[in-house]
Amino acid sequence: MMGIGRGLLAAIFLAAAAGAEARAESEVNLLPFPALVDVSSSVSASETELVNLQVPPNTAPVLSDKSLQKSAVGVGYTLIPLPAFTYNRNEGAWVGALVPIFRANAKGQIEDIYAPLYLHNALIGDTFTFNYFGYRSETRQYHVILSHATKVERTVDLSYKDTGVDDGRYIVSLQANAGKSAFNRFFGFGNRVGEQKESNYAMGDSNLIASGGVNLGRSVDLIASERFRRVSIENGVVSALPQTMNAFPTAPGIDGADIWGQSATLAYDTRDNQLTPIKGTYATFMSELDQNFEFDNRYHWWRLTAEARNYLPHDDGRAVFVTHALVDDIPADSKGLVRGGVPFYERPTLGGEDTLRAFGLGRFVGNAATLLNLEERVSLVKKELMGNVIEIEAAPFLDIGRVSKRLTSDKAFRNVQCDPGFGLRLLARPNIASRLDVAYGRDGVAVFVGLDYPF
Repeated sequence: MMGIGRGLLAAIFLAAAAGAEARAESEVNLLPFPALVDVSSSVSASETELVNLQVPPNTAPVLSDKSLQKSAVGVGYTLIPLPAFTYNRNEGAWVGALVPIFRANAKGQIEDIYAPLYLHNALIGDTFTFNYFGYRSETRQYHVILSHATKVERTVDLSYKDTGVDDGRYIVSLQANAGKSAFNRFFGFGNRVGEQKESNYAMGDSNLIASGGVNLGRSVDLIASERFRRVSIENGVVSALPQTMNAFPTAPGIDGADIWGQSATLAYDTRDNQLTPIKGTYATFMSELDQNFEFDNRYHWWRLTAEARNYLPHDDGRAVFVTHALVDDIPADSKGLVRGGVPFYERPTLGGEDTLRAFGLGRFVGNAATLLNLEERVSLVKKELMGNVIEIEAAPFLDIGRVSKRLTSDKAFRNVQCDPGFGLRLLARPNIASRLDVAYGRDGVAVFVGLDYPF
């Protein structure tokens, strides 16, 4: 979705530096920050203790000598004009400006962020976006995003989430969005499809998702979700590429879809922090029943997804070894086949900044996907910026994965993609992680700039 995905790194990063309890899921910018200064020689022990009190329980201290709590915003409203830049493989470069407006409470903590954003892209022209993020507590957050481009793209996105209802017993989440994206790619099905098969399309995509869960204790949650999704496919904006509607006229879902799904998710979470974890494990198993109402017989299928992340600190806390595993499957019927009514954009997919980082989003599509990410996060330096501690990490990584027709096929683990890469992270613990990842695969080099860890 536009807006939350482009141009907001500066606003959210500055909010973290001001002591905000904030989060935004993004893929964005590198900005010229002021020079960092060494904290160790300028911060007293009493000041350091205040910063470490803000770090979640069981998390290593931000500073070994205890750091400061200086509000960079103060009470009331603060406006900070900023340049904005983002780039990814499918869309190219975006350049513009961001004007975040912060509202802080009496403690100097950010409770509201208003962020008007302008970006220019060579393919779709000028994009104007209004972003609003509200943070009323550590467990409750919401946002409103309105965006419109000169050509094709537009977005309306509303979201509310509270993971601490009734003193943490329950979880409630509501999300509604509608819009059109211009830069989608489809190469066909399978793990060995060549780059020369690349096509592009625009997608109209509307979603309504409601979730409710209960905390079962011992770090285990059970969450039930209901979702409705309406999709339409149109010609894309990249004239140099074939149109998906022409190149793949019989692809399931090419005429659009109305998807209704119900899912149950069991989650286990012992991470010390959800946004910038140093140790612990996060694992989920989801079972979802979906139907496509575009078909007269209300075509239905099951989807099973298992995912696990483990964070292992070592070297006296200066490094963290991260393992991420994913198995995503649409099970075959009794004849060993996945029925053809499952739209291609509803099937397991690999490629992009969170899976196989050597490829663009949507590069590989199949009936099943397996993925293993190995990443070593090494802390290089910790400095002070705007009254908070900023950390720089190096992150060499290896992404291994493939899609297949069937998870149980004897070919499911042949010809896997094995792609090395290197990343840099800019952190403001405990809330914000921005990143630059460069990876190499059979299609060449891919670069992603983003907000939040990939996993």
